Amino acid sequence: MRKLFFYCLTLTIYFPEAKAQKSFGVGDTLPNFSYPGQFTKSYQLNELKGSYVLIHCWASWNEESRKMQMEFIDPYVRFKDKRFKSGRRFQIISISLDHDMALWELALKKDDLPWKMQVCDAKGWDSPLVNLLDINVIPKNYLIDPRGIILKINISPEELLQTLKSF
Repeated sequence: MRKLFFYCLTLTIYFPEAKAQKSFGVGDTLPNFSYPGQFTKSYQLNELKGSYVLIHCWASWNEESRKMQMEFIDPYVRFKDKRFKSGRRFQIISISLDHDMALWELALKKDDLPWKMQVCDAKGWDSPLVNLLDINVIPKNYLIDPRGIILKINISPEELLQTLKSF
């Protein structure tokens, strides 16, 4: 957990396609962004092409977003290694809007989420990534397909499970 904390403290978010588009819709493509990996390597959203990806925005202080994130555990565990007809895996990237890294780290430890793609730059609503992805309320999420196209916005855990079953 200390490594994760350190990497998020030193998080640099990179935007090669840095024009912030407002109000993404189903059928749009999210702009590429990078996030820290488990072992100091930085990854880019585009590197996940070929997988279904849920990008979930939350904060330790927002109970609704934390509860929703906990409910994403079952779909993640069931589909993280599944090979879909049109995609190779299912991934989740969690983006925190926390300002306090200690509270964020405590929430991660308490919630014990099985996915490792956790992003926090401790800038909350002022985060460049939050602005880039047009996050204006939490919880908010985007489900993108293997080509990077938005399939669903603000999908519920139950709808996510049914959607993943249909692929």
